[in-house]
Amino acid sequence: MKRVDAIRAVAAKELADRLRNRWVWTVSALLLATTLSLTFLGATPIGVVGAPGPGAVMASLLNLAVYLVPLLALVMGAGVVIDEKRRGVLDLILVSPISSGEYFLGAFLGYALALSIALVTSFVPTGIALAFTTGIDPTEFARLLALVLALGTVFLALSFLISILSRDPARGVASSVLVWVLAVFVFDLAVVGLLVAYPGELPPLVFEGLLLLNPADIFRVLAFTWTGSAAAPLGLTGLTPTIPPAVLTLALVLWMIVPLLLGHRLFQRRLAMDTLI
Repeated sequence: MKRVDAIRAVAAKELADRLRNRWVWTVSALLLATTLSLTFLGATPIGVVGAPGPGAVMASLLNLAVYLVPLLALVMGAGVVIDEKRRGVLDLILVSPISSGEYFLGAFLGYALALSIALVTSFVPTGIALAFTTGIDPTEFARLLALVLALGTVFLALSFLISILSRDPARGVASSVLVWVLAVFVFDLAVVGLLVAYPGELPPLVFEGLLLLNPADIFRVLAFTWTGSAAAPLGLTGLTPTIPPAVLTLALVLWMIVPLLLGHRLFQRRLAMDTLI
């Protein structure tokens, strides 16, 4: 019970810090303005001309989420641990009866809550507006929101690992942007390049295995599976991989757990050797 209380205390402290410095509300306002614009622009971001339909709007929201949410999560946590070490806050926290593991998990939960608040307060009003203007399915929108929260949590876990590896907040931000470019743009271009270089020769199992190596692609495939209306405007109906949703969900969970475990192990080691920064 004491461990739970310690983790809760650290999480509450990190959440309060994020709310106090207005990061959450700035991101929420940015996302809200961007997502609400889809209510009026409809399918413009995916190149569909005409009145916005629910499928086109869902596809636009999906594309928006896969580009913006990973970037926000990566930049948010890029220097979290290192910055607190530089300011001496980390040393003060660890002097109290809180272990490094409790601090690390509590900090992650606090940041995850802050990111979730920013996403929920921007996507929920958009969903309500779209339900009245375009008639989107509330159930599909709720599934998309759940996936968006999962995507943000995954990339937040990656940002914590990047923070420990970088040893410097500025370097952490630069590395986070690089990871974002690789995950959102470069990886897909490489996969498409393979398909073009070996037309009809790449086994479906290999192609589907490659998709599991990128959390952004796992998010896309799950979104097309859970929100079928988003696939139609993009011409992807019936073309999505046949990976079972349970496998995709497990892969997304592993993309969150593994970076956290690696980051925590590295954090403990460098803390013990006093080489965190």
